[in-house]
Amino acid sequence: MGRGRPDLLRGRGALLFQETRVGRVLVAGTGTGTGKTTVCLALAAALTRRGLRVAPFKVGPDFIDAALLGAVAGRPARALDPWMTSPDWVRASLARHEPPGGLALIEGMMGLFDGAGGPDDRGSAAEVARLTGTPVLLVVDARGVARSAGALALGFARFDPGLSLAGIIFNGVGGPAHRETLEAGVAPVGLPILGALPWDGALAIPERHLGLLTPEARALPAEQVARLAAAAEAHLDLDRIVSIAAAAPPLPVPAEQETPPAGPPVRIALARDAAFSFYYQDNLDLLEASGAVLVAFSPLNDARLPAHLGGLCFGGGYPESEAAGLAGNASMREEVRRAVGAGLPVLAECGGFMYLCRAIEDDAGRRHPMVGIFDAVVRFPGPGTLAYCRVDLVHPSPLGPTGASLRGHEFHASPVLAPPPVRARAYRVRRLPAGGPESEGYLAQSALGSYLHLHWGSCPDVAGHFVATCRAHAQGRGVALPAGAGGSP
Repeated sequence: MGRGRPDLLRGRGALLFQETRVGRVLVAGTGTGTGKTTVCLALAAALTRRGLRVAPFKVGPDFIDAALLGAVAGRPARALDPWMTSPDWVRASLARHEPPGGLALIEGMMGLFDGAGGPDDRGSAAEVARLTGTPVLLVVDARGVARSAGALALGFARFDPGLSLAGIIFNGVGGPAHRETLEAGVAPVGLPILGALPWDGALAIPERHLGLLTPEARALPAEQVARLAAAAEAHLDLDRIVSIAAAAPPLPVPAEQETPPAGPPVRIALARDAAFSFYYQDNLDLLEASGAVLVAFSPLNDARLPAHLGGLCFGGGYPESEAAGLAGNASMREEVRRAVGAGLPVLAECGGFMYLCRAIEDDAGRRHPMVGIFDAVVRFPGPGTLAYCRVDLVHPSPLGPTGASLRGHEFHASPVLAPPPVRARAYRVRRLPAGGPESEGYLAQSALGSYLHLHWGSCPDVAGHFVATCRAHAQGRGVALPAGAGGSP
């Protein structure tokens, strides 16, 4: 359990800042599919094998790339998203989680200047680099180009004079002659070449419908990690990259103090298996800092919920791919149904919301029974939905009181065929770039379910509210945390 929640210090109403040294680099691409994830994974694998402590971060709302990077680096990856949180949150997160003597390795999203949408680059890797003064390593996809790579690199180097482009890494190089042509093409740009990964299908990470493929969004085969590390050692200038990270300017960050939990610890179960794995690590940190003891369980494989619970969380993931297994575990579905009926506070996002619906319908028209807390049927596949969202709570819920405001994103391909009867919608949501207010999310008994993934860095108080709600439920039912009982997500 965490020691307490980090709260920003203020003096006469203004935030107090301090400068701190954080070794850091940001790996960005010229666009989606350039290989920045491969480069990041190779760097993380090689540097950790050298004994360097690497703190992984991912720009934007993505869960899967972050989980892969965290698995290779050996520590959880955290989202750096100034739109969903704030510039101060981003700076503080970098400073808080960079290990002493190590470095922060930040993976961008999409292209360097692509963000939340609209006429500017809000939420982009470029904004994160500017906010934090982080040197940028630009990954250029070398497949199908030669000297033209110079024009591409020149455009990126001049597009935003406020950015510090520290060097170029080519990905997908065909051989020595190809590399020589690429280097000659970018020579006028004046940026150092920090490496050139050859084309190797064994290094590529396959994809699935929500992004990069990972069965549990957590791990790569050990042999692939070894290949990535070897490729980085052979083809990237690791010593120079580490030097660039170490030379990053001091980072101005808000001063923080820890606020202790408001009550005794309470056990909150976290669904974690092949069907459910999408959680922002920051949200889990905030829960623990507020007094939660997180206990992992598997809706796919466990017959019963963990004991002595005050609350329950279902994250997103791939329940549609595991629908038959989830439907087949009737004892767990009944356990969850009974727990909600007894008033156990439950949060369910995206895939977790699908699990709490009446059924998931597959592309063959088969309906797989789910828990049935929400009287709805969802279908997969369907039209894709991807958007950043502003969210206001319009009813009291396990997440917070009426009027609380948060930010998050929506990313799914499973429409609701038969929506629940409209009794209490949880949110009023505005989707970027300019969506009008719409109702979203459902409240049923003690459960809150929605397709939205919310980052609590936009409103850290909701973590304390949920833990307090869970604590009150546990105390009301006489549930105490046994001595020595705990868990790990």
